[in-house]
Amino acid sequence: MLLGVVKELMNRFKSRYARYIAAALSTALIAGAVLLYRNLPAKLQPETKPHSLTKKEVKPQREKTIPEKLEELDRTYPIGEPPEGSARTYWGAGKGKNLIVVQLESFQNFVLNASVQGHQVAPVMKQLSKESLYFPYIFQQIGVGNTSDAEFAASTSIYPIGFSAMSTTYADRKLPSLAKLLGRNHYVTATFHVNDVTFWNRDQMYPALGFHAYYDKPYFSKVKFSRFGASDEELFRVGIRKMKTMRKLDKRFYAQFVTVTSHSPYKIKEADKRLHLPDDFADGRLGDYLTAVNYTDYALGTFIDKLKRSGLWDTSVVVIYGDHFGLHKRYHRPATVSKALGIPYHKHISTYNVPLIIHLPGQREGKRIERTGGQIDILPTVANVMGIDLKQEKFTAFGHDLANVGHNIVGSRYYMPAGSFFNDDIVFVAGKNGFEDGKAYDLRTMLPVQNVERYRPDFEFIQKRMGLSDRYVKRLPARPGVKLESQSKQEPAGAKVPPKAETGPGAKPGEKQAGNDGPAGLRAKPSSNGKAGKDGSKERIKQPEADHPAR
Repeated sequence: MLLGVVKELMNRFKSRYARYIAAALSTALIAGAVLLYRNLPAKLQPETKPHSLTKKEVKPQREKTIPEKLEELDRTYPIGEPPEGSARTYWGAGKGKNLIVVQLESFQNFVLNASVQGHQVAPVMKQLSKESLYFPYIFQQIGVGNTSDAEFAASTSIYPIGFSAMSTTYADRKLPSLAKLLGRNHYVTATFHVNDVTFWNRDQMYPALGFHAYYDKPYFSKVKFSRFGASDEELFRVGIRKMKTMRKLDKRFYAQFVTVTSHSPYKIKEADKRLHLPDDFADGRLGDYLTAVNYTDYALGTFIDKLKRSGLWDTSVVVIYGDHFGLHKRYHRPATVSKALGIPYHKHISTYNVPLIIHLPGQREGKRIERTGGQIDILPTVANVMGIDLKQEKFTAFGHDLANVGHNIVGSRYYMPAGSFFNDDIVFVAGKNGFEDGKAYDLRTMLPVQNVERYRPDFEFIQKRMGLSDRYVKRLPARPGVKLESQSKQEPAGAKVPPKAETGPGAKPGEKQAGNDGPAGLRAKPSSNGKAGKDGSKERIKQPEADHPAR
């Protein structure tokens, strides 16, 4: 177009300056076109690449904390917690009262409904379940730490990591715990166990959990009742005496008891047996287990009687739960157990199902709460009863208050394949390929579930939740002056090594006998503090750490 204009001008102006004039006009027209292009309306302008920010211009975003990630994750699962500020069931029912927690060794839930020739195996626990809050669908969540892992999970609401005992791996950390929560409320906290406190590194775990005192082997009778020392009756006898002393000092207390008599190999002297099996009871292993848990149930009954006579029963919240299975699925076929006792028994559901009972002060009528849970749910449930607001305390719990959720799910590992879980409907047993070849069983009918695809979100949710728990415990700050050192495997003094078939290197990791209390693994350097008590034993009292509220 421009060339046509130039030719027209040259035809009109036939002079020697025509070409100069045409060149000038061409330049002017081109300049005008450039200016017009640069000032096009926004809608007509071509797309341009966005400006790339330099490192100095980019502001780093704060990484979300694990509690924030946990809260965000929980919003993706229909847990159904009551809105903040609304009324909570059993809130503060035990506020200001003492707290007594009893962990029962190798105590499965099925024994509450078992009997032999009309004689109940666990009559005390059965009756107590009718007079208390009873949770029949609680499942173990232990790893290689077995009994000590159960203590840890119930005390912290943190998942055991599985192939390493929590007491020997994280005893050097500042652990959030139920004992510390109660310590802030001016409770005296103590724990009782007839074995030597260095076993499972408890001499370091108990201070890490915030207990003010522990009472171990030197405090109890030297009469050896089992491979671990004194009997459960002796455990409770000493405990009653110490709790009475704390009451005389006008102190509210939290006392934890860890029983041992029903520990494998479940051998009770004939003179001490309370349950006598018929001569034709064919299964010797099962018979030994039943007589052992029956004795522990009897000892618990003597404890409750003394609590009532002393007046402590009506001024205390009493929590009782099982730590892990006693009948190994390798040696006890479900059909054999069912036939011997006349009850349904499932290799996953019944084996890993443990009882949880919470008795409230002055409670006369019981309530059965069929919410599925695990040992990590004990702390939040008890905290609600004791009137402790975990959110207000800024306490990170990986369990839930079982009395105040509409749905729940708990993960399981080590004794079950990674990715296995229990929810309100099923137990899901992960396969070699995780969810894809996993199997599910109905918790109530114990029958296989065909349509498992609908539980894929549960599988993905619990994997993320347990992963957050693992990251959380690993990031907890170290306790000053505590150093863990590696030592070889060790059994307690005088104990017989269990048969190789149960615990030897040939056993599969997921099938090691929970009842043997596992290897000692890592151990902290033993504490040398202590003074002589009236009975000649060393007073195993730990001074609170510098940051402990009781100091």
